[in-house]
Amino acid sequence: MWDAIGLDVLEERIYRLLLRDPRCSVEECARRLEASTDAVRASVDRLMELGLLESSGGHGLRAADPRIGLGGAIRRRRAELDRLTLEAEELAASFQEGLLRADPERVIEVVEGSAAAGRRVGELLAGASKEVLALDAPPYAALGTSISAEESAMARGVRCRAIYSSAVLDLPAKLDEIRKMMSLGEQSRVHANLPIKLVLVDGTTALLPLTGSEEGIRFTSVVVRHSALTDALVALFETLWREAAPLAGTSAVPGLDAVDRQILELLAVGMKDEAILRHLGISERTLRRRIASLLGRLGATGRFQAGVQAARRGWI
Repeated sequence: MWDAIGLDVLEERIYRLLLRDPRCSVEECARRLEASTDAVRASVDRLMELGLLESSGGHGLRAADPRIGLGGAIRRRRAELDRLTLEAEELAASFQEGLLRADPERVIEVVEGSAAAGRRVGELLAGASKEVLALDAPPYAALGTSISAEESAMARGVRCRAIYSSAVLDLPAKLDEIRKMMSLGEQSRVHANLPIKLVLVDGTTALLPLTGSEEGIRFTSVVVRHSALTDALVALFETLWREAAPLAGTSAVPGLDAVDRQILELLAVGMKDEAILRHLGISERTLRRRIASLLGRLGATGRFQAGVQAARRGWI
């Protein structure tokens, strides 16, 4: 057991002996342990280097307090293991780089066709163990996350975060689907400008399209395994997440009804009046009156700022 802190069997026996008999000399230790004097002397020197033994002048050796001596040895070994862990991470990065240079197909898998991409999304979600990140925007033929697979992932305790294009707010059926997923635990936000569509599982495996159209067999996407690219995609998602607005809030705010909440959500993602009117089905006069009231309550000088302030206060 003591080899975990770098002590061999003889060193351990000497230390234990000197704990019981603090004035035992090197020669006496050798006699009682049936070891050579040279071997005991070398072990004593090693124990003194580690701070486990102290000289007691002309009266022999004295063991250091185990709580101090062993504690110091344990801390040194932990520091060595920490350094080794860091080196292992560096070596793993070199290993991944070597794999990529030697065989790029180990890192990137090309998926042809929207149906195949949809199947791969389901497979990735089925294998998720920690977190699923998604950037989602129309059209939804392939890379929209599978509802049943996402439900199963969340049931296993997998955290799911999704950022949707503000275009979903003009699609009632899609919006209902999103709110259903939110009720099951998905954390959802909306963003006016999503640069790509993406499904990223456990920070290590991503699926994203290479072509713009999702129609037919010519649609091509790629699965990217753990590499500098997946790290960059995680960073991109987190940046967009900070910029995005929550899709719905839970805070009870006096005088703020469901229509006001929806208006603030739409303002936060930069939606124009025409789109808001079409989405909510209210008159232009009513919309302007409500927006003016919300700006005043929030102390905001602009429409987008009102949405941001509302999100920060937990109104949406």
